[in-house]
Amino acid sequence: MAFRDWKQLPVSQTIFLTACATCIVILYALYQTWIIDRVRRRLERQWGCKPLRRAPQKDPILGIDIFITQAKAAGNRKYLQTVQQWFQDVAPTFGVRLMGDDMIFTNEPRNIQAMLVTHFKAFEIGERRRHNSRQLLGIGIFNADGKDWEHGRALVRPNFSRKQVSDLHIFERHTQALKQGIVADGSPVEMQDWFFRFVSSHSLTPTLDVATEYLFGQSSGVLARDATDRAKTFAWAFGLGIDGISQRTRLGKLAALYYDKDYTKACRAVHEYVEPMVAKAMTQAASAEKLPENDERYTLLVQMAREGTEPRVMRDQVLNVLVAARDTSACLISAAFFRIGQHPDLVKLLRKDVEALGGALPTYDDIKNMSYLNYFIKECLRMHPPVPLNARVSRENTFLPLGGGPDGQSPVYVPKGTLCVYQIYSMHRRKDLWGHDAEVFNPSRWEKVRPTFEYLPFNAGPRICPGQQFAITETAYLIIRFLQEYSSIQACEEGVTWYENLTLTCSTGPGVWLKFCR
Repeated sequence: MAFRDWKQLPVSQTIFLTACATCIVILYALYQTWIIDRVRRRLERQWGCKPLRRAPQKDPILGIDIFITQAKAAGNRKYLQTVQQWFQDVAPTFGVRLMGDDMIFTNEPRNIQAMLVTHFKAFEIGERRRHNSRQLLGIGIFNADGKDWEHGRALVRPNFSRKQVSDLHIFERHTQALKQGIVADGSPVEMQDWFFRFVSSHSLTPTLDVATEYLFGQSSGVLARDATDRAKTFAWAFGLGIDGISQRTRLGKLAALYYDKDYTKACRAVHEYVEPMVAKAMTQAASAEKLPENDERYTLLVQMAREGTEPRVMRDQVLNVLVAARDTSACLISAAFFRIGQHPDLVKLLRKDVEALGGALPTYDDIKNMSYLNYFIKECLRMHPPVPLNARVSRENTFLPLGGGPDGQSPVYVPKGTLCVYQIYSMHRRKDLWGHDAEVFNPSRWEKVRPTFEYLPFNAGPRICPGQQFAITETAYLIIRFLQEYSSIQACEEGVTWYENLTLTCSTGPGVWLKFCR
């Protein structure tokens, strides 16, 4: 007998079939839960895991209370401090429910080492970061996993080789352009308007100029006084795009609710600015093949063009690298000059290093040999890491070595798909790791300390920041040249308290207000 349309079935049969289907779904879900729990218990026994301490919260189901707390803290520019206080109140590693996600927060060096190095293959960037950043950046080294990341890493590495970083001519050229914008008569100058472009301002940044020339072989031109509207638009659009990615990331599962009427416009403006550079690089690659390799500076765009990379992939890769090359350097430079303004006693020690040059331009080896200058930059990175927190997603069932049990000294189980957030900011300020003066800016501590995984300003492991020496060298070069140029660099106001300006990276919230005299 042919099967009748379900609409023709008696009501009693429809109810019966619906109930059977519902029971099957429920039983299957229970079975899956039982299997997952059984696997969990077996792996916990195998690895010696114990329960993870959890942060107290009023809403243990969705975690809306935690979300509201974080949102308020971010709005008050105290997100990093709020999370740091969490660690102090709960534990160095704890679990929390946030917008329906079970998450793990940690500032424990051994756990961070596990995620970045020893258990590297068990963790990944994850699809959420790719989704949140795809419109602006496409897929590249910043947000890719697997083969895509490996290929991007291989392309980028030569750009930050010692040979490339030690060529300081680019730094000098753009340092001169930067100094032209400074009035050295003791008038207040907001230097972060030059070091880093805030989303709400229309100021320009030297690191953007340096980074675009370094990576593209072509400067953005935003430092020039007669900078084109197109160059200024690129600076504005790139800053807005990065802030949009940051806002989406903080919203977690609610990222789709993020809306900024200018975001799509900004992404389009960034692409339209870079695409002609890509086309030019493809033309250069064809002619450059006739020249000896050692006559050329390695340029990421040209190298990709030589490999026959598609134009859109080229665009995406360089934008991914630009996120790190621009933001990391700009944040570090801003922090360094903020500290220069607030610590005139330390500037005297910096000048002793610089005076050894006798007014000559520094070389790469000169910079490496300036002990106190390097201590100063290391302390800036400790107190103000450019990327103060980061995250990984477990791609399989795994564990972290510490955080379980009443004393937190046992391993903790990490199910597949768990978001693990690690905060470098608070780890760098833990008194049990750095001593009673952990919250004090003290470059001299570096005469003795030799940290390992408790000091991670540039990440670690296979995904360590490839541009770390670029950022340090650029910062050191600017400090040297400014101390050579100006007899006095003073803060406009003493005793200014540092607070965060947090996006994907973290710059100096109060800005860097300085007065210069020759």
